[in-house]
Amino acid sequence: MTTDQKQLIKATVPVLKESGLLLTTHFYRRVFAHNPELQNVFSQGNQQNGRQPAALATAVLAYAENIDDPS
Repeated sequence: MTTDQKQLIKATVPVLKESGLLLTTHFYRRVFAHNPELQNVFSQGNQQNGRQPAALATAVLAYAENIDDPS
């Protein structure tokens, strides 16, 4: 990964902190609307209670915050 790519990812951190859950909730809604067959792959209970979108938002934020050393 280039330095410019890492800087771009770092620049997303404020947006992810503020709107990460909104983004991942929207993402899952679109995924299931356009690919309903994937509803069997993901726990719909965790979609309804918000755990799955929250877990994804947290993971993406953690990756972005630690892009210099993702280990």
